[in-house]
Amino acid sequence: MDQLEPQTVLIIVGGIFLLIVFSLVRGALRRKPKKSRSRKKQRTTKPTSSRRSPPRGSRPTRPLADELLDLARQAGVKSARRAEREVERVVKVSPGAAIPLAWGTVEQGIERAAERVGAEPDDLDSTVDMLRYLESGSNLSHDHARLLHMMRQLRNRAVHGELSKDEVDGDGAQMFGKLARPLTDLLDKLR
Repeated sequence: MDQLEPQTVLIIVGGIFLLIVFSLVRGALRRKPKKSRSRKKQRTTKPTSSRRSPPRGSRPTRPLADELLDLARQAGVKSARRAEREVERVVKVSPGAAIPLAWGTVEQGIERAAERVGAEPDDLDSTVDMLRYLESGSNLSHDHARLLHMMRQLRNRAVHGELSKDEVDGDGAQMFGKLARPLTDLLDKLR
């Protein structure tokens, strides 16, 4: 292969330089600012949550759809007649993949509600923090919070490949999808 022309070399070097600069800027933008000491002190005074995932050996064997439906009934949340179309399509192929897909709209609703209620976006690191904030600073009921925490835990387990095929089936994933829209609507009404 013959030598490259100087213009071609300059274009390649410039492109590589731009890629490096963009990746550095992207990394800098992704970093979260350090928290102030006053915020850290507030966190240490709050009671710890009992909403941890149960150990793997003690997880219930009850069908996921039934468990979600029971929690939704306790919280007074009526499931939608159908899940979102995209969720329905994914359920047919991979029920475990449909859970994070359906959770996306709920998580966005949690973020919007937390900001509306008065949370500073940089003060709350995770969905768990936002849910706790909503529990303490809005009219989110304990039953609604329990349902949201359970769905969040299921989503995390689905994303990390911790759900077995016995635990999540098409019905469970469908129910998860059917509950996403009413919960998002509920979160959008929080003040």
